[in-house]
Amino acid sequence: MGDIVEKSKTKKLTVKDLIFAGAFAAIYLIAVLAIMMLVGTVPILYVMCPGILGVLLGSIYLLSVTKVRKFGTALIIELLFACISTGFDPIAFTVCVVSALLAEICILIGRYKSKLWYAISYVFFNIGTAANFIRIFFAKDAYIENLQKRAGGSFADGMIKLLSPWWSWIMIIGLAVVGGIIGAFIGSKLIKKHFEKAEIV
Repeated sequence: MGDIVEKSKTKKLTVKDLIFAGAFAAIYLIAVLAIMMLVGTVPILYVMCPGILGVLLGSIYLLSVTKVRKFGTALIIELLFACISTGFDPIAFTVCVVSALLAEICILIGRYKSKLWYAISYVFFNIGTAANFIRIFFAKDAYIENLQKRAGGSFADGMIKLLSPWWSWIMIIGLAVVGGIIGAFIGSKLIKKHFEKAEIV
């Protein structure tokens, strides 16, 4: 019984784990902001952001969850992302939380050891980057009205044209999934080549 209790304690996030998770979350958010600054002014590229972020940030995510092999790492990163990117919109924020929990469940299924389940977890995690766009399915008119007030001009017009089709939100989720798959593949290769050999993870 004592061994079981001790084992359960080791699965809880420690202060050191929280520091690592927070550091990786900060790196992830800085990378998101940098990418958004580069592509966020062009409507077509902005719509493609879930795919772009998925491809480019897989290595950061996988490095964080394989370094801190405990429940909560993915959730911490996604929550911080949600706080900054969603404006606490209830729909978008909920999507982020659900995607993070699904990612955590995948890692748990893999018993914090399976590289395949870590990769699958990133696909679910990356759906959170499409959270703002998923609002189109629930409140399209309100989303477009807010876009016009916030952005205005040619950018808003371009976004409205891209988001007008009813299937636009499905396409964006698809981009997030495909980006997550590619990012997981690239991230897995980079970690195996550079970090596993150095025994960092």
